[in-house]
Amino acid sequence: DNVHLTTVQADGVIFSTPTGSTAYSMAAGGSVVHPAVPAILVTPICPHVLSFRSMVLPDHVVLRCYVPDDARSDAIVAFDGKYRRELHRG
Repeated sequence: DNVHLTTVQADGVIFSTPTGSTAYSMAAGGSVVHPAVPAILVTPICPHVLSFRSMVLPDHVVLRCYVPDDARSDAIVAFDGKYRRELHRG
């Protein structure tokens, strides 16, 4: 929704719904959310700071994830563990 939420330094980030990727999110310390709750879970994988924890957001928000120009490297995105794509800086 064009509001900066956070900058993440972690081994990865999981974006999931209450019924999709939930076990993977829980294994990374994410919350359990009832399937009837319209939400998006954002869970860091091994964050480099202890203050970044799993977040539960309303499902109507528009999320944008990008790799900043000054990042040390590009990143890889995977959808349901498949369909890998590279995210370039910028």
